[in-house]
Amino acid sequence: MGFGGWCFLRARPGELRPIARRAIDAFFFDGGRLPPDADGFVRYAEVIVKLEDRRAVEVARVGFIQHQTIKDGRLDRKHLREVMASAAESAFGGLKLFPRAAGVVSAEHKFAKRRLQNLSQWVPNEDERRLLRELVNQKAGKQIM
Repeated sequence: MGFGGWCFLRARPGELRPIARRAIDAFFFDGGRLPPDADGFVRYAEVIVKLEDRRAVEVARVGFIQHQTIKDGRLDRKHLREVMASAAESAFGGLKLFPRAAGVVSAEHKFAKRRLQNLSQWVPNEDERRLLRELVNQKAGKQIM
């Protein structure tokens, strides 16, 4: 048993299409371009599936990811650094070297986690969820989602 990852690009609201993982990797690591939507974000659904004999048998996780682009469709590295800083803050923001004043509740990491979600994730509408389900089941050759 193993795992595989499938990606589906949301070029505009209500539209999803499969996209090769190598295109996503090129976007991150090699200066590749992806078509942003009207507000300058590349949004895609990442579906992690469990594999048996190289066939998808179950959906393990679904993520709805967004990254800001510069005008030519390449990844906005400045925005990515902001996302990474929020990730670190949400993971380690609750750790402090010095004791807090009595009665002060540490909640910085909770706010950072919410900010990270707003920066890096999008929420699909019901039609997009239905379409994703259809695309995943079609790719799997059976109903797994």
